[in-house]
Amino acid sequence: MIEFFFATGNDHKIEEARAALAPHGIGVTKMEGFTKLEIQHPDLGEIASSALALIVSKTEKPVFVEDSGLFIHQLNGFPGPYSSYVFETLGLEGILKLLEDAKTRKAEFRSSVAFGVNGKWLANFSSATEGTIQSQPRGENGFGFDPIFVPMWTSKTFGEMELREKTIYSHRAKAISKLALWYLNESKIDPELKPKESIL
Repeated sequence: MIEFFFATGNDHKIEEARAALAPHGIGVTKMEGFTKLEIQHPDLGEIASSALALIVSKTEKPVFVEDSGLFIHQLNGFPGPYSSYVFETLGLEGILKLLEDAKTRKAEFRSSVAFGVNGKWLANFSSATEGTIQSQPRGENGFGFDPIFVPMWTSKTFGEMELREKTIYSHRAKAISKLALWYLNESKIDPELKPKESIL
């Protein structure tokens, strides 16, 4: 079985990655003993790639980093790449207060995944999920802004969804699935995509 290493300290992200990669026959192991540096940049892809660069250079393992953010139209894309910090400082209620008189509550979650193996960065994959911000939090599942975000084509917030259902709509799951499909196809013809050291 193929095993990818996910450089993250967020166990919720690990669970989502496992759910997204399992149908492709790829397992996920949490990468231990790394220091993840997140630069300040408006582009999620640049943030993920910069973080990966410091990690992939020290291992032969197939490793990926994911960065994501909530982009709210009424707030000109805020909090975007600063979503984690804004959640810790303002929380759900802070964002809802900013939207009290909003003309639109449209928003999108975006995700960018950077992947490398054998000490080299190889590719980035991005995806987005459009939806709306609710006036009140709903649901106890997920993390971050999940309880106030309802993706298109459903009436549930991410916070109300079980993991299997969230994987259908998730920006993160879609980006990680793109990585899986690319890897499974390219690794058949490019031996450089297969790790040189044993990862068992």
